[in-house]
Amino acid sequence: MRDLRAQNVAAEMADLLPILPPIQVEAEVDSTNLRLKQAARAGRVAPPYLLIADCQTAGRGRLGRAFLSPPGTGLYMSLLCDPGRDTDPGRITLLAAVAVCRAIEDLTPLRPRIKWVNDLFVRGRKVCGILAEKIDEGVIIGIGVNVRTPPGGFPPEAGAAGALEAEIDRSRLAGRMGGYLLRLLQDPNDPQILEDYRSRMPLIGREIQFQRDGQTKNARVTGVADDGGLMIRTDDGPDILRCGEVSLGSQAFSGLE
Repeated sequence: MRDLRAQNVAAEMADLLPILPPIQVEAEVDSTNLRLKQAARAGRVAPPYLLIADCQTAGRGRLGRAFLSPPGTGLYMSLLCDPGRDTDPGRITLLAAVAVCRAIEDLTPLRPRIKWVNDLFVRGRKVCGILAEKIDEGVIIGIGVNVRTPPGGFPPEAGAAGALEAEIDRSRLAGRMGGYLLRLLQDPNDPQILEDYRSRMPLIGREIQFQRDGQTKNARVTGVADDGGLMIRTDDGPDILRCGEVSLGSQAFSGLE
């Protein structure tokens, strides 16, 4: 944990924000989202609040899937925020993806690509997952980034997992991500956020598969709606996916580089 210190996170975040949130760094938690949710419901924390962990013992992603979170190789953080009641929930995950991309681009030569709706890819491998959860006290944005490949590599169940594999200080990355998140949350409906998302999302124009009513359906991606929905065209005509997951079929993840 030598490269993960609250004061170093704050120093990096100060480049982007005039006022900083409380920052808590832990060696190990079960889940940063769960820990922050419990603290918020108990009244121990209020938005904005940033929790960062070196590892998670019960990290999870969308659809309740486990998120591999070993010590020393990744960055796992959750931000409790209050984006306002009028903010579309779909914009939060979209905004978070843009914030993480900007942070990685600031600190490395890498240019991540976004796979709708919440995965970031580098060199065709998934390096980041995002999970936004709405609670009575606000919204919790959870982010997990694979900075380096863990000893022994990623297990088969991790699928297309990969790592940034770049010379990067985790405190600086956490500070940059948190700073961009809070900056973008000041105006979550800024049209530039959507443009940044679209420019990093290479699915447009490609054939995908998705699940609906227990059936696998084929479609071509035509764009991203203002609320973050995936615009598609099927044999039945135009449609918009608001949730769920898409796959690229035999195209695998080529192009998400």
